[in-house]
Amino acid sequence: MGLNLKYNMGVGRLVKKRDRVFGEYNYNNRYLTFLEREIDTKNEKKLNQLELASRKRLLPLEMEATPKAEVNNELREQELAEFVKKQSLPRRAVEQTAKRKAAKAGEQAGDAYRKAKLGELDKKLDDFKAGLYAKYPEVDEADASDAAVKTYNTAIEEEAKKRQDLEAALASEKAAMLKKVGEGVARKDVKLKGSLDALNKELAGQYASNNATLDDGLIMSLKGVKMHFQGIKAVDDLSFDIKEGDIFGLIGPNGAGKTTLFNCITQFYKATEGTILYRDRFGNVVNLGDYKSHDVASTGIVRTFQNLAMVPLISVLDNLMIGAHIYYNSNLAHQFLNTKKLKYEEKANRAKALDVLERLNLLEYKDYLPAGLSYGILKKMELARTLMSEPRLIILDEPAAGLNDAETEELAEVIRKIRDDFKCTIFLVEHDMNLVMSVCDTVCAISFGKKLAIGTPQEIQNDTVVQQAYLGEEEDA
Repeated sequence: MGLNLKYNMGVGRLVKKRDRVFGEYNYNNRYLTFLEREIDTKNEKKLNQLELASRKRLLPLEMEATPKAEVNNELREQELAEFVKKQSLPRRAVEQTAKRKAAKAGEQAGDAYRKAKLGELDKKLDDFKAGLYAKYPEVDEADASDAAVKTYNTAIEEEAKKRQDLEAALASEKAAMLKKVGEGVARKDVKLKGSLDALNKELAGQYASNNATLDDGLIMSLKGVKMHFQGIKAVDDLSFDIKEGDIFGLIGPNGAGKTTLFNCITQFYKATEGTILYRDRFGNVVNLGDYKSHDVASTGIVRTFQNLAMVPLISVLDNLMIGAHIYYNSNLAHQFLNTKKLKYEEKANRAKALDVLERLNLLEYKDYLPAGLSYGILKKMELARTLMSEPRLIILDEPAAGLNDAETEELAEVIRKIRDDFKCTIFLVEHDMNLVMSVCDTVCAISFGKKLAIGTPQEIQNDTVVQQAYLGEEEDA
């Protein structure tokens, strides 16, 4: 019986403390970035308010400094453009009705209706134009007074000086704030780094006593994994290794045991036999069998499911923030009191979610409810949410299910981008062979829980055993 590293001998308490310190360390390292964004947002708002006040002051002065003929002409053009825009919908309705009448009673009836109705609209347009010339009459071209022009130019210079002074003041305040906070962040960083190193050193000794090792370059190794359900061998003595940074594909016919294996890795099921070794975010080699399912995410493993798991009544942005739950350090008291710490964590996670959406070209959907989006977009949103917990290994269970060819191609690009930009290893189960063969570095084929072959996509495609099991081909006589 293996040593239960997570829950025996006080190791569980050490791990939870280490994970909490790691979360604080991460936030502390990113705090200045988040603070700078917040300051820039507030400063931009102040500058926009000044810009609006400047426009209100300059507009009447500009009109006085502009020849009357030019002012009247511009005002007529503006109001005429608005009136023409309002008429666009009625004119389009007339055309649609005329077409229906022509189809029903002949072209002559349609033309007669069009001529009568458009004539009415043209009459209104002509009357409106006449009213504009009465309101803003044509006058002789004449230059504005020198005094008005001088007053306007002086006002422009004054408003520009105000903006320069405000920008300088805001920049100075920002620099002073970042310097002051940065000193505190640096001190806290040293303290947290020391605590994190001490906890990892203590845990490394505990993990070493379990004699679990992984070869360099591997992130996971399955050795003799079995999963039996009352005599049914869903997974039968399965062994393989996953390289760090790979996109690893698992294929097989329906009922081959693929999802069952995923459930064993994430500890939804406890394997009947075998070991699943994994190199966590701190470089420790751990036996995932020692973990409970709700603690696996803290090691850097996240997964998606065959069915979408988006919360329908909150925005896409809020759905992403749920993915960062393991790093929240605020307790129930903070929630009740809505403390500064809670507000900071929410701001930090919101900023991180916006960054993830922007990097995956999904930012335009941040305020949408999931119910209003296409299935393909929701699939990519689910992938984006996995990145909120800073994963090392992402497990995807049939990510292309229900997607058309174009959406599948887009999904393949997202998977590659996540692997390359976020430095993740991807482990996926998929029935779409075009996706598997185009995106995976290594493919493992299984059938009835047993490994048939493992290799590059080309090697798996050419393997006769895989063809017979997966494609149902018969052996030659």
